[in-house]
Amino acid sequence: MIRPVPEDTITLRPRQASDADVPSSDLAIAGRSAAQPVAGVVLEAAFECDGRFVLFLTDDIPFEESLRIHLLGADLQLLDSATLGSMYSTGRFELLGLQQPGTVRFRFFGDTDWVVEVLDAPASRMPFFGDPRGVHRPFGFVRHFKVHGDPQPERSG
Repeated sequence: MIRPVPEDTITLRPRQASDADVPSSDLAIAGRSAAQPVAGVVLEAAFECDGRFVLFLTDDIPFEESLRIHLLGADLQLLDSATLGSMYSTGRFELLGLQQPGTVRFRFFGDTDWVVEVLDAPASRMPFFGDPRGVHRPFGFVRHFKVHGDPQPERSG
């Protein structure tokens, strides 16, 4: 079952970073601190799903915004993450709704309805394959959530 986490229970403290670093923050949920920082500095939305936490964070970089999606375990250890975005494109997070048992629908970029589906159990994946255009993940062979979407190319004109 997926449900929103009240924003007042989440604390993000942006970390000092150089221009080359990905913006990141120290995270606490309900007074418990995560063991490691998470990428992103602006909380867009947070959900609890079967004891795990799904966070949507942006970088606060005008004209080149990225959306960071993180799944943390009940112990606030990072289980999985993905990034939506590309160079010189920007997005704006808009929550469209929740669907049970563990699905979040939203818009960000590409004139697309995106869906994050939290999996009941980790699933195998092939690095560099299987995610929609504009979705990037760290190298690995396991995923704990899927990202669905069909982004449309940017129109010039």
